[in-house]
Amino acid sequence: MTVVLAVMMAGCTASYIDSSQGRDGSTFQQAVIVGSVRAEYLYIDRTYPDANILSQMVTEKNGKPYDVVTITTREGSQKDVYFDISKFYRKKTYADELE
Repeated sequence: MTVVLAVMMAGCTASYIDSSQGRDGSTFQQAVIVGSVRAEYLYIDRTYPDANILSQMVTEKNGKPYDVVTITTREGSQKDVYFDISKFYRKKTYADELE
């Protein structure tokens, strides 16, 4: 399934999910590209219904930031889901302008 989704969130922030071109989150190379942490949770909710999040860790590979979210699926198996967070990680936000 190919998904490119823009979700409007509070504060008019677009949350982006791109799981096209084989991006299923199974490896760093196939990481799902997202625009926010909220988008990660939306992807997990839609892809792995009833999954429980065990941990979330920011890591780098080849200079690119990733979130690795460890879940337990409804079937009881443990799985790491990889997200490319380069679109928003350590980026200046509108809120920075308010200070």
